[in-house]
Amino acid sequence: MKKYNERSQSTRRLSDILAEITGDPALNRGIGESRALKAWEEVVGTSVARITTKVYLSHGVYYVNLNSSIIRSELMMHKDKIIEDLNRAAGSKIVRDLVLR
Repeated sequence: MKKYNERSQSTRRLSDILAEITGDPALNRGIGESRALKAWEEVVGTSVARITTKVYLSHGVYYVNLNSSIIRSELMMHKDKIIEDLNRAAGSKIVRDLVLR
């Protein structure tokens, strides 16, 4: 990036500036991870989200702690669909696996 006194006097579109800023792969990954974490309630629904005690993402593995073994078993049957929906919400393939505890 140019220093203040070196910047050009021409105007640039905001979309071009944002594309330049978010062009960093590490930043895009972080944004995708944040989106995937926020999407948990949307993907599984409010009632399941209420019994969720902890949700975190580490190295492509989405960890979820639940208070109900029955719900955990039900979610395991839909694991592939949940991963697909979380990745769709993230905007890229962020989640490789889902661990329900």
